Amino acid sequence: MDPHSPAAPVAAPKKAGWIKWVALGCGLAVVLGVAFSAVLFFVVKKATAGPEEVVQKFLADAGAGNYEAAYDAFSAPLKESQSLADFAAAAAANPSLFQVEETSFTNRSVDMSGAEFSGTLTLKSGTEMPATFKLVRENDRWKFIGYFIGSQ
Repeated sequence: MDPHSPAAPVAAPKKAGWIKWVALGCGLAVVLGVAFSAVLFFVVKKATAGPEEVVQKFLADAGAGNYEAAYDAFSAPLKESQSLADFAAAAAANPSLFQVEETSFTNRSVDMSGAEFSGTLTLKSGTEMPATFKLVRENDRWKFIGYFIGSQ
């Protein structure tokens, strides 16, 4: 080979094509994970809508002093253990517990026979209280079997 002749062209290093496919696969996995999480969130929210509405109405009725309407959300077993007069007296003695600005349920579970919500109530005073509401299906309606506001 002549030392003065031009050098043979050198091929550009071949890019690793696998990097592109790994990045594409990771991106697709992230997108699918986000989509799955969003669908799951909306399915749980929809499934818990009925019992949560009962909780919200109960809190609104009790907060407005409409104890009879709030008591209507009690199941038969709960009515046996707490009369309307007892409930009204307890609610009237602690009215701030029912002056709810916001609910935040961090734990939700619903199946064909019952539902449970637990989390925090933010009262109009700004105080946060732990709360748990347990419901059962009674005559095709959600009714309280138990509730705890402020303590367990």
